[in-house]
Amino acid sequence: MVDIEMINEKEVMQMIRVSSRMTIWKYTKHHNFPKPIRTHPKQYLQSEVEAWILNGGINQKSS
Repeated sequence: MVDIEMINEKEVMQMIRVSSRMTIWKYTKHHNFPKPIRTHPKQYLQSEVEAWILNGGINQKSS
């Protein structure tokens, strides 16, 4: 079964240790960060965020 735990933007910012929503936008645009599933309020799949971190975060090789 797929993990469908959703986390809000503030929790994402704490997980990746950033203090700006603009940083998340830049990570999405340039570093393959997962896009939000819901847009208002923004929510992300926790498993996708964790996978991005485990794959190297901003240091991962782009495909």
